[in-house]
Amino acid sequence: MTNAKTFSHCSPIFPVPDVQETIDWYVANLGFQVDFKWEEPATYAVMSRDEIKIHFSQRDDDFTPSAVHTALYIFTYDVDNVFEEFKAKGIVTKGPETYDYGMRDFDLTDLNGFRLTFGQSVNH
Repeated sequence: MTNAKTFSHCSPIFPVPDVQETIDWYVANLGFQVDFKWEEPATYAVMSRDEIKIHFSQRDDDFTPSAVHTALYIFTYDVDNVFEEFKAKGIVTKGPETYDYGMRDFDLTDLNGFRLTFGQSVNH
């Protein structure tokens, strides 16, 4: 029996109505970069910032993101600094709070309606 790892990493794939518009928004508002883009106009893209990667796929149905549930939780090293960066862009929907579950986090909603939560452990 080996102790080799089985899994490498994962990335969410968000179905979106317009991949290029999503690329532009994530670059301008969240500071992501394009790692990969498929077709012209784009029907698939991989974007990243630091170690976080998000994939976007051209939606071909009537999928709508949840208005109340987080689609992606991004762990940060300095949640208050990240909050200030995004607050300056006017895109934060809920300011940072410290919760009993040991995290300090805040929310924003992207142009497609996906709720992203950014947080940091307060139990160092």
